[in-house]
Amino acid sequence: MKNKLIIFICLNLFGYGYSQFTYNLGVEELFEKGVRTSTKIRASKIKSDISVEKENLTKIKRLPQVGLTASNGYVGKPTIYNTDLSYLGHPKMPDWQQKYSLELNQPIYEGGKIKNTIKEASLERQIAELDLEKDISDIKLFLIKNYLDLFRLYKQKEVLEENIKEAEKNLHNIQNLKNQGIVTNNDVLRNQIVVSNYQLSLNETRDDINIISQQLDIVLGFNENYIIIPDMDFLEKELVVNLEEYYVKQSYENYPQLKISKFNIEKAKIDEKIAKSKYLPILTLNAGNNLTRPITSTSPAQDLYLNSWGITLGLTYNLSSWFDHKYTMNQAKYNIDLQENIKEQTEQSIRINIKSFYTKHLEAVNRVEVLMKTVEQAKDNYRITNNKYYNQLAILTDLLDASSVQLNAELQLTLAKANSIYTYYQLLNASGNL
Repeated sequence: MKNKLIIFICLNLFGYGYSQFTYNLGVEELFEKGVRTSTKIRASKIKSDISVEKENLTKIKRLPQVGLTASNGYVGKPTIYNTDLSYLGHPKMPDWQQKYSLELNQPIYEGGKIKNTIKEASLERQIAELDLEKDISDIKLFLIKNYLDLFRLYKQKEVLEENIKEAEKNLHNIQNLKNQGIVTNNDVLRNQIVVSNYQLSLNETRDDINIISQQLDIVLGFNENYIIIPDMDFLEKELVVNLEEYYVKQSYENYPQLKISKFNIEKAKIDEKIAKSKYLPILTLNAGNNLTRPITSTSPAQDLYLNSWGITLGLTYNLSSWFDHKYTMNQAKYNIDLQENIKEQTEQSIRINIKSFYTKHLEAVNRVEVLMKTVEQAKDNYRITNNKYYNQLAILTDLLDASSVQLNAELQLTLAKANSIYTYYQLLNASGNL
C-alpha cells in the first residue's frame, strides 16, 4: 500500500515493554479519513439530508389532496313509538350499510404561502449544506493542529536524542579527564544530571506522541495502538501567501458563515411574505364522489346503491387575523433587521480575523527565519565552548549553558515551523479556502 507502512515494532523504539504499530500518514489522507469518519461531519450530513427531504415535502403541497374513504357496517333496527311512547313496530330497513367516497382538494390561491414556503425550504437546504461545508473546514483545522503537534514532538524527540548522544559523549570525556586529575568529580556529577534531565524530557515527549496518536486514531477510525508518523517533509513545504486584501475578498466570496448570513436575510424576507399571506383570502377547489347503500332519503329506506358527485369553489377569509396583524408584521421586520445586523457583524469578524491570522502568519515566518540563524549561531557557540572546555579555557558551566542554548534554539525552531504552517491553515479557514 503506497505511502502506508505498518511495521510491527517492539517498543524498544519508545523504551517500553510492549508492542505497537506505526502508521505513516500524509496530510491528504489525514483530511480524507478525518472528514469521512468524523461524527460531527456525519451529523451535518444527516441534517443536510433532512433539509432535502423537507424541501421535497413542501413541494408536494402544490399537488391536490386526494382522499378515499370506504366503510361497511351493521345498521341497528330502528323502533317507532307512538306519541304516548307506546310501541308501534319496526320499519323495514336493510341490516347492512356501505359507503365509498373519493374527495379532491386543490388550493388555488393562498396569498403565495405555498410558493414562499418552498423557497424557504430551499434556503434551509442551502444553509444546511453551508453548515456542512463549514464543519468540514473546521474539522480539517482541528486535524492539522494535532498533526503539527505530532510533527513537532517527533522533531523534539529527534533533537533530544541527538543532545543525549552529545551529552553522553561529553560525560565519557569528562570522566576520562577526571581520571587524569584534570577536573573534579563535581563536573562528572553535573553532566550526569544533564543526561538524566534530557532522558526525562525524551520520555515525556514519547508519552505525548502516544497520547496525540491515540487521539488521532480515534478521530480517524484507526486501531488505537497505531503510533502515527507524520510526513516528515511537510514542514519544509513552501507555502504561497498572497496579499491580505486577497484573503478578505476570498472571505466575502467563500466564507460559509457569511453566505449563511445572506441566506438568513433572504429567509427572513420570505418569512415576512408568509406572514402577509395570513391576511389574504384562501381560494380552494373541492371535488368529490360518493357511493352509498342503502338509500335512506326515501321512506322506507331502499336497499340500493346511490352515487352522487359535486364540485365546489370555496373562499375563506380569517377576519380575526387582523387583530394581531400589527404585531406579526413588526416581528417579521425586526427579524430582517436582526439578520442584516448579524451579516454586518460577520463581515467585521472576517476583517478582524483575516488581519490577525495574516499578521500572525507573517510573524511566524519571520520567526522561523530568525531562529534558523539563531540555531546556526548556537551550534557555533557550542562547538567553540566545547573546544575551550577541553583545552581548560572554559569551565563546565559555560559548556552546559552553551548546550542548553543550542537545545532551546532547536526546539524553538521546530515549534516556530509548526506554528507558521498552522497560522497558514488558519488563514485558509478564515477565508473559506480550507
